[in-house]
Amino acid sequence: MNMEEKRLSNFAQAITALPIRLQREALALPPEIRCACEELRLRAGKPMAYSRTGMETAFGKGPISADDLQETLGRATRYSVHSYGDSLQNGFVTLEGGHRLGLCGTAVLREGAVSGVRTLSSINLRIASQVPGAADAVLPSLLRDGRPVSTLVISPPAWGKTTLLRDCIRQLSEAGVRVSVADERCEIAGSSGGAPQFDLGPQTDVMDGAPKADAALILIKTMSPALLALDEITAPRDVEAVSYAAHCGAAVLATAHALDFADFKRRPLYRQLLRSQIFEQAVEISLHEGVRRYTVRALGGEQGC
Repeated sequence: MNMEEKRLSNFAQAITALPIRLQREALALPPEIRCACEELRLRAGKPMAYSRTGMETAFGKGPISADDLQETLGRATRYSVHSYGDSLQNGFVTLEGGHRLGLCGTAVLREGAVSGVRTLSSINLRIASQVPGAADAVLPSLLRDGRPVSTLVISPPAWGKTTLLRDCIRQLSEAGVRVSVADERCEIAGSSGGAPQFDLGPQTDVMDGAPKADAALILIKTMSPALLALDEITAPRDVEAVSYAAHCGAAVLATAHALDFADFKRRPLYRQLLRSQIFEQAVEISLHEGVRRYTVRALGGEQGC
């Protein structure tokens, strides 16, 4: 299967969560759009839209209804919404293949905390994809004297952090680095039945479904990785887990949400991360006329921020 066929297959797999009518509309898109599609957006009262390189384009024959949104959630959860309680509490459902359904609507509160979403108003179907070679430009900076370098990948949401992370893991693993992946939302590996659906290389171990801080601690103790990889550092516990891994001798490869490096440094959690002196460098993703660019930035002079 060539790359175009693989991307078309990923698209077809992801849209099985949609009602049949919307599946047909999505499959009617030209192949070049289905190959490049990163997200499908469903908003009540609006037509469906596809997104690529952060830009949305409406398509389809009519507006999305409340029933369309409810059926999409039902299909995604195999009509057993309660069994996905932990994910729904965080506003998403992970699908087979690593695709993700993000949910928006009226929040359900229990004891002051969000426990789910009801009366859906919009859904974001994020289509996972593997892009072999995505990490080619940054790979030389990820190894030093044959050892992995602790690296942070920074960009806004949906700009390709996870895709880059996935290919970094694969290429480092193929280069002989033992990698452990803390895959909290099953997005990096897209595991099904314990087997990663994406190629993460021959020397990679994956723990999915557990909070990444917990998974990271277990992986360090049990798998003895040279590199610990995880997506989206978002909480103090994630910083603690990263610090533990570094103090145990493992390099860390992780991602973080920020508009750019200046925005990254303004955020209190990430200032704490810089002070920990765990990461030696950052890869900043930017978009220029739809083309992604990667800037590798040494953090030696930034650690005290």
